[in-house]
Amino acid sequence: MLELRYEYFPSTWPGRIKLAELIFALLCLMCGAPAYNDTQHWFLLVVTVALLGTIFFCLYHLCLSEPLNKIPFVQSWLTVEFWFTAITTFFYFTAFVAQLAEFGSMDISDEAPGYWVDAQLAAGTFALFNFLVYAAGSYFIYADWKPPVATATVPPV
Repeated sequence: MLELRYEYFPSTWPGRIKLAELIFALLCLMCGAPAYNDTQHWFLLVVTVALLGTIFFCLYHLCLSEPLNKIPFVQSWLTVEFWFTAITTFFYFTAFVAQLAEFGSMDISDEAPGYWVDAQLAAGTFALFNFLVYAAGSYFIYADWKPPVATATVPPV
């Protein structure tokens, strides 16, 4: 029996950030699709894989933590989530840089209508915002994952 724990999303910063990641990923997909050249294929691959992974971790925090914590070969799902978020942050950086570099200098001509170039630039801008959100998410997950380092106090002499 699965128990829904929806309080994770409105009450914690990592939950709020996951919702923002989903929203920005959907905006990236809506503005960036369909893909016609290699840059767009890379961009949409990064956005789609990040969206699917984020959906998985949203479902994990919503209702799958109990059954998945019983899997013996995964030591900590927080570790997996941290590395997924950190690697996704890097790939989002490469994707938005490639998208904005490709379409930022494109001249509007007969082969590329202005509204299409504007949509690609908007997709790259939303990916920039999502890169920042994933970076913040990596920070918050790392803060939950790694306990604070205890500093040794020197006794007075």
